[in-house]
Amino acid sequence: MDSVWLWLLGSVIVIALIVFMLPSLRKHTLASKKSELPPKPKRSIEEMAEEICPVPSSKWRQDEPFIPHHYGVSRLVVLVKDPYWLYAYWEVSLDKQKDFIKRYGQEAWHNSRQILRIYDVTGLDNQRTLTGHSFQEIYLDPFADNWFIHVGQPERSFFLELGRLLPDGTYINLLTSNRVCTPRDTISPRMEEQWMWIEGIYRNFGNMRYGTSSATLAGTEEGYKQ
Repeated sequence: MDSVWLWLLGSVIVIALIVFMLPSLRKHTLASKKSELPPKPKRSIEEMAEEICPVPSSKWRQDEPFIPHHYGVSRLVVLVKDPYWLYAYWEVSLDKQKDFIKRYGQEAWHNSRQILRIYDVTGLDNQRTLTGHSFQEIYLDPFADNWFIHVGQPERSFFLELGRLLPDGTYINLLTSNRVCTPRDTISPRMEEQWMWIEGIYRNFGNMRYGTSSATLAGTEEGYKQ
């Protein structure tokens, strides 16, 4: 009888141990299974990032050619924009500036003003020795190297000078431009021009079809001559 009670008591203890330890065994089993599984790759994110930001090519790209702002050549060039406007651009080289400073001094360069003179030389032959019929002056920005000039005079001839105006009013010429002529802004009054008159074509102009080619016209003219 005692052995039966001992057996029952042992069975109860074993069952109690199983009941209490079963949840912990399940957690341990699930954790071990999760550790055995490989991590999910972030393939979709990586592919999306690669599509949006592609890897730059390692091929060497040749740089665009460098266009300098200055060429070290002293020059003053004037162009005609329309019957009323001119456009000028210039460059005073370092050597030209040194020559000015050597002759007039460093202070004269810094205290003088950059000035542009526009001479009207319509009908005059030599622009180098004559000051022209009239001239106008434009005081420029110290760092300016181009300028639009309103002359307001169609069918006139001009040339420009770039110089420095000293504090005492002395004008020193640095550069002289080319000579340009503004076009007229009205119909030409000249009536003596003689234009070629093609009698055969004008006599039969109404008989020709639209879209006639040059070769057809040439053949028609040859037929008239024959």
